[in-house]
Amino acid sequence: MVVALLWPLAGMPLFQRVGFEANAARVRAIDGMRGYLALAVVLHHAVIYHEFLTTGAWKYPPSAFYGLLGQVGVSFFFIISAYLFWGKLLSAKSAVDFPTLLLKRAFRIGPLYILAVGLAMALEVADGQIDYSTFATYERAFLNLLFGVFGYVPLSSARVCVLACVTWTLPYEWLFYFSLPIAAIFSRHPVTRIGLPAVLLAFSILMSMNGGGGAYGYLGLFAGGMLCATLEANTLLVKVHRHVLSTMALALLVYIFATYRIAYAPGPVLPCIGAFFLIVSGADFFGLLTANRSVRLGEISYGIYLLQGLAFVAIFSIAPVRTLALDNATQYWLVIVMAMVLLVLMALVAHLVVEKPGVSLGNSLAAVLRLSTQRETREAPVAREVWSWRMPTSFTRQSADRS
Repeated sequence: MVVALLWPLAGMPLFQRVGFEANAARVRAIDGMRGYLALAVVLHHAVIYHEFLTTGAWKYPPSAFYGLLGQVGVSFFFIISAYLFWGKLLSAKSAVDFPTLLLKRAFRIGPLYILAVGLAMALEVADGQIDYSTFATYERAFLNLLFGVFGYVPLSSARVCVLACVTWTLPYEWLFYFSLPIAAIFSRHPVTRIGLPAVLLAFSILMSMNGGGGAYGYLGLFAGGMLCATLEANTLLVKVHRHVLSTMALALLVYIFATYRIAYAPGPVLPCIGAFFLIVSGADFFGLLTANRSVRLGEISYGIYLLQGLAFVAIFSIAPVRTLALDNATQYWLVIVMAMVLLVLMALVAHLVVEKPGVSLGNSLAAVLRLSTQRETREAPVAREVWSWRMPTSFTRQSADRS
């Protein structure tokens, strides 16, 4: 219901300007689901934030539903990343230019991330609780600004993360991107392109069942996204009506929420992968995911995800609003709706002012890098030809001098 109240916002004229120019074809439903995944994470943190305001503790929600809401949202984000980028490797007709790919990812993730982290650190400075006498403070500040490779760590150990602790996912995203050059080796053969994700998924399940940490669950999610991309590339999709697919995908999600409390385990990971595969096959949740407003929310989903902590801080820093919210549950959710409206507007402005220009700049720099690489490639054979032409002359002259 809270999310439904945000639906009219996506119809604002300004939302027609969102989106990136992309050449790669993608499943429209995946773009449409991103916004709802990000909003699910926001609702997850809204419940955590209530506990934080009342007790000062930042901990997992007492409600299994709201606990899973955020974790399932993150699970699908991991699956989508693997699906898209492994899919790029599978569809590439020539060697992938990984420096260019990483450069473009840096300018896709980095500008808004640095803005959010900069605001978070500025709030910490304003609080005046930072110890400037220790080297660790400056080390944290430096690592915080590295485009999310190390995530965000508060400068003061006495403060809970201003960004609602959402940046923990970015190091795993970067680790996946950095692994792509190795993964590309396996993408070239029909057997290994399905064998690699299958082996990784089996390995993650085995390690998780034997007491492995959450990282093995994340590995399984990435492997599941890769597997979905491989099955799609081999046209091994579920070919039934999209309403049937939507019903099946919805049933898998209901099963997850009705059965589990933690999403990063083999039990819920496999239904998440299955639900996503059904979406790749054509499930659109009865048209919801492919609606224009859903796609527009999806385009600003990174801002919704990354800026949610700042929206909470902005709203709950107002003492009368905080008092109103903590009076009873109804008023708290009313304030949360206000915070989410603010968040969507913040994400929209950030998308237009920061994200789109950042992506455009990244594309321009990537084009320059490609031209430079192509120039070096063209000049290298010419240099070898000149060298091979000059060698005999030099050698003859040296031989004559010795004689």
